[in-house]
Formats: sequence, C-alpha cells, structure tokens
Amino acid sequence: MHLKIIHIQKDTNTNCCSVLTITTAKLFVKYIEPVHEGKGKLEEQRDVLTTKSAKIIRQQMVEDLEHGGILPPIVLGRIYTNSVNEYNFNELIKSEDIYILDGMQRIQALREAKDLSDNLELRVEFWFAPNETALLYRMLVLNSGQVPWSVSKQIEVVFKPVIEKIKNEINDDKYNQYKKTEIIELFLAFTSRKVKIDKKQQLAEYHSALDIMGILGGKTDVLRYFIKIFEYLVRLDQLFAEAAINASMRDQYIFHNQTAKVGFTVSCAQKIYGLLGNHEEKNLNKADKNFSFICQSLENLINNISQLTVEERLDFLDLETLQVQLRSIPQQRHRQAFSDGFKGLFQDDEVKSFAVCWNRMN
Repeated sequence: MHLKIIHIQKDTNTNCCSVLTITTAKLFVKYIEPVHEGKGKLEEQRDVLTTKSAKIIRQQMVEDLEHGGILPPIVLGRIYTNSVNEYNFNELIKSEDIYILDGMQRIQALREAKDLSDNLELRVEFWFAPNETALLYRMLVLNSGQVPWSVSKQIEVVFKPVIEKIKNEINDDKYNQYKKTEIIELFLAFTSRKVKIDKKQQLAEYHSALDIMGILGGKTDVLRYFIKIFEYLVRLDQLFAEAAINASMRDQYIFHNQTAKVGFTVSCAQKIYGLLGNHEEKNLNKADKNFSFICQSLENLINNISQLTVEERLDFLDLETLQVQLRSIPQQRHRQAFSDGFKGLFQDDEVKSFAVCWNRMN
C-alpha cells in the first residue's frame, strides 16, 4: 500500500518519529486486516469491544462511514531505530512489521462497513519507535482518553519492560515463582522508599514524567540496583525455604511473603538513597558506595547461611523472637516494622542471627 505523506515530525523526548499520512479507506482495510485479526500484535492491546454500548457506537460509526463520515486518525506503530523520511517510508510499512496502537474499534467499523466510497479518505499516523517500550507507552497515552483501563492493567503495561529486563538478567527458574504484580509492587516500593504503595499516584508520576523510559534507557542506576536487591531476596528465600518448610510461620513472614519482602526492599532503598526528605538521592557517588556496601553485606550473610545445616538455618531465622515481636505490633504496621528491622543487616558487625533484625522492630 502506498500512502501520501502529509507531515513528518520528530519526537526528541522519546527518540520516536511520527509520520502522518492519507490513503483511501478501502485500501487501508485490505492492508490492516491481518494485523487487526491478530489483535494489533501487542498482547496489551484491547480486543474489539463486545459490550452492548460498544456495538451501538460502532454501528453508528459504520453508518457515518457509509455516508462519507471522517474518522480521527488511526495510529499504527513500528519498531525502527534509523531515520525515517519520504524516500524510505513506504518501504518500512509492510503489514507484518506493524502494530496497532490506537484504533481497534474504528478499524472494526471500517471492516463492517459494506458501502464505503472508493474516494473516502482516511488519515493514518505511523509511530516509529526504537523499542517496544516506547510503543507501549504511546499506546497507553493514546488509550488514556478512551474506555478506561484499570490501574492494574495500566501498571501491567507500563512495567512490562521492567519485568522482562529483570527476568532476563536474573535468568533463574526460581524467578518464575514470583508474581509479576508483586515484583512491580516491590519496584514501586524501592523507587518510592515507602512501604505503603499508592499505585495510582506512582503510575501517574511514571506516566507523565516518562521516568520508566529513563530507567530502561540506562539514564539512572535505579533498575540496576533493584534487580540486584531482588536477586538477593530470591537467594535468601531459597536458603530458608527448606528450613522453614515445617515451621508454623512459613506461610506468614518468611522472605517469600510480600509483607517481609516490601520491608526488606524499602530498607535497602533507604540505605542506598537515604531517608525521604534528606534529599540525598541526587548524590550518585554516595548512593553507589551505599549500594556496594549493601551488596557486600548481603553476600557475606548469604555465604554464612549457606554453610549452615537445615536445623541451624532455622535457628538463625529465630522465628520465635519474630513471633513475639509481631504480637505487639498492629498488623497495618508490619511492613514498616520489617523495614525498620532489616536495617540491622547493614551494620558493621557480623549478623549471626535474624534476632538482630527482629529486636529492632517496633
């Protein structure tokens, strides 16, 4: 399909390129049908809506089209890292390389319309992005004014690249035991240094500031730090999994439990970046030194524990002391209590029992 280019514009914020084009509706339907049938080629893209109200709106769209109505531009995407211009554009838009970012319902209406005029024109925007992350973000922006996604759905889309990067770097089958939603919550806890996560607020911050692009683009060490901390968390969980298999607290507050994991993650984040309000996070050299200290402390701890027998590991965990401490702390404060307690891991003295942590909980 050959399209007439109306305008080419560079997005310097995300290193993407927008090409606004015009073609006939009939030619576009033939071109986009295989992509549309594959749900836009993006797992996160919503399918054609089947609710009663959606069908009514779509039927009205069909009638409008058959009477010469004009649709808003449909937005397609392509992963492409090189320069786009009027000379190479038409070679870059083969349907097998294209994603549907916005317009699933409008394309369905076009396909359902039976009496389209041969001259009915349609505007199509092509969004060329360097990676899938940028495409997903663009899709999220475009859909924000449509039928609303749940916060959970938006978080899943925005943080999918983070999850993929963590999975690729850890490269351990044990990783699959952890739910994506829990890992995302740990990441949000790490970046905010808060045990109580306001998902709506933090999603809005990432959404508006495009921080997630900076994180994935290597403009900050936040993701690198988090992945390493999460890896230590996985290793600690595995060390105690066998030891705690018959313990009464196994299903409550061992490292596989989200309450303890959030507390551990926030404790590490605060050690790296300082307490909220101290404005130490911009001191990158200090943060890197703190991160190195944490890594050395946890490496020593894990090495020491790995040399213990199953019984000795259970003694090291000291669940009795933990249970006593938790009884005196309201449940809504347990995350904060774990965060306070785990700071005991980052002292100069060697940790010989987790009682050091549990006795710091309050």
